[in-house]
Amino acid sequence: MVVIINIEQSSNESKLDYHKRLVYGKLVDKTLSDLDYSELSDYVYGQHYSSDVARRMMYGSKRTLDILADEKVGKIHEDSLISELDNKLAELQKQTQITRDQAREYRKMMNSDGRWEHLRDELFESAKKLGQSVGNIFADSDSIMFSPGGDNEAILVLSDWHYGMITDNAFNKYNTEICKSRIEQIVAAAKKRIQLHGCNKIHVVFLGDAIHGAIKVGVRVASEELVVDQLLQASEILAQVVFELYKCVPSIEVHCTYGNHARVTENKADNVHRDNWERIIPCWLEQRIKAECWMLQEDLNISVAPDTGTEFLFINSCNHDIIACHGDLDSPKAATKILPRLLRDKYNLDVEYILLGDKHHRESFSEFDATAVICGSLCGTDDYANTHRLYSQPSQLLLITNYEDGVDAEYTLKCK
Repeated sequence: MVVIINIEQSSNESKLDYHKRLVYGKLVDKTLSDLDYSELSDYVYGQHYSSDVARRMMYGSKRTLDILADEKVGKIHEDSLISELDNKLAELQKQTQITRDQAREYRKMMNSDGRWEHLRDELFESAKKLGQSVGNIFADSDSIMFSPGGDNEAILVLSDWHYGMITDNAFNKYNTEICKSRIEQIVAAAKKRIQLHGCNKIHVVFLGDAIHGAIKVGVRVASEELVVDQLLQASEILAQVVFELYKCVPSIEVHCTYGNHARVTENKADNVHRDNWERIIPCWLEQRIKAECWMLQEDLNISVAPDTGTEFLFINSCNHDIIACHGDLDSPKAATKILPRLLRDKYNLDVEYILLGDKHHRESFSEFDATAVICGSLCGTDDYANTHRLYSQPSQLLLITNYEDGVDAEYTLKCK
């Protein structure tokens, strides 16, 4: 007797249930064992793949389905999270090979012929460990709710965390625990000044190099976390910073760009500038905001600015235009001459302030009507800087703006 198995989606099946039935039918209960992987790929993934590629993709899908079945995530609906990550990762780089560096150095990371499906699995595995690896940084922080009293706005500039870096030199000691401690100090100092100026909105501007990455052998040796773990842990810490600052003001807007330490390929000459792991961070923040709203059963006035399509961030604070980028391609003197003119012509912006990172020290330069500011780093003096006797105290930057003057106050927030 011939048993006919229906592989079409039935009217009462959700997309997730249908996907699971086909994957488990092939790999678990064997009801679809007679069908080749390539034949099933048209139904499971909506397009045709070779048998070998479809087989690897199905095993990846099974792993994700098993995790969802075991964990039963409470905060975020699984189908929404998977869909969001898939879409963002597809936008970031379709069919890109996973970096070979961490696989070679640690033998735990993605291999050279891996695809983004593997990265997705690693992201989910790392996400499950965030509670233990990060914890609640602000568990003991001041819980007083500030009441804004004016029209001022604040711009908190966060740059060059290099989360995952370890160093212990004559001028500086740094690791993931010290990183979290410094972030707590920065946020506490920022909250006091935000209260002082009666700000009603905060622009959180992240200039990149959130993670130490794996772009060179020396960088990999000086790292205490794998790249995927660095990425998600730094993203979670940034989310906690945003939620802590939300105690001070009724509105927060987050702007994120990417640095050079999270580029995908080791060879700088071969790298596409936007091909960068840090572009996943805004996706994670959006999911965390949705999860927080779901948990609190209320809408939070926290938004993540949309991707500009470039490395530049466009911030309008109290009707004054400010731009920001990581700064690996810019110097402050050149930036004041070039960037205001180019961005005025292309985007109709009247740029007054330019925020840059990358250089790990504070510096500013004003020319014409524009001021370029290099913001300090959170990580401080690393091993390279130590050997060249380059030192700068770890710090971040806080700007206060008003409608009349634009940037009215500038604070260097120092930490130990």
